Amino acid sequence: MKHLVCRSANAVEIIEVPAPPLAEGELLVRMVACGICGTDLMKVYDPAVAKPVQLGHEIVGIVAETRSARFAVGQRVAVAHHAPDYSSHYTKRGSATQDPVFKSSNVVPGGFAEFICIPADLVPHTVHSIPESMPDLRAVFMEPLACCLRALERVPVRSGDTALVVGVGAIGLLFVPLLRDLGANVVASDVRAERMELAARWGAVSGDVHAVSHGRGADVVILTVVNEATLHLALRSVRDGGTLIPFGVKPGMMPVVDLWQMYRREISLVTSYSATPEGLKQALEILARPGFELETTISHQFELDEAAEGFALLHKAQASKVVVTA
Repeated sequence: MKHLVCRSANAVEIIEVPAPPLAEGELLVRMVACGICGTDLMKVYDPAVAKPVQLGHEIVGIVAETRSARFAVGQRVAVAHHAPDYSSHYTKRGSATQDPVFKSSNVVPGGFAEFICIPADLVPHTVHSIPESMPDLRAVFMEPLACCLRALERVPVRSGDTALVVGVGAIGLLFVPLLRDLGANVVASDVRAERMELAARWGAVSGDVHAVSHGRGADVVILTVVNEATLHLALRSVRDGGTLIPFGVKPGMMPVVDLWQMYRREISLVTSYSATPEGLKQALEILARPGFELETTISHQFELDEAAEGFALLHKAQASKVVVTA
């Protein structure tokens, strides 16, 4: 079968590998679609990430073979790649995404393959049947939307709050309808006009966050792009006692942060990593609601043989959301 791999920096390629065998409790899923995540880009183009490296985790497919009673051949499923040990110290204390089992778990050989094996310990937690009325390309957003939900669980947003989303690309845009539905006033900031136009269609406004918030500033600032410029913008924009969420962080980032300002203004810095299995279920339920037709945000689709072009376009910032299809 065909499998997209990254064996050296700045390059992906298609190789032929055997279809993975199944053990008891496992599923073999035929890939229908898999979104390219910002983490996939980082793994390919950041020299600090060791190669070879596995890619692809925003998976939609059809069960091709099963050794689990939970799913039947022919079922459409959305799949993610991590699940914790529910008996661990981390998971019992609300840190499931920091559990060592969570971080080491994965599908085989990755989402950009014709067939994907879902290990038995993931099947009960990261595989969900897709509602009949939901398009495949909407279900692709289960995992990234769940990542956003995880962040918003860590920083509760109240109705009437003001939220600033800095960078409304593929992931930043997902925050807009979630925040909108929580009753927040959502302000978007991006250097690209077409992204701002798309964010506006989803309910965000542009302009001075202080004007929107009656002079207070943003209760929460979500940074999907993290550098010195966006951190300075965040500190100028957040209200006293507000929260910053650095969401788009890459290895080796060491921007200067004014800790004195954060200290005297009681600004919280809260991070959020990945998505919980519970968040995956919630995300799929949200995607079934009116107003979450996120497939309309996909800018490009490429078949597996042409997936390298999708990676290149994203790396050059010439695409917003790219999905690889069978």
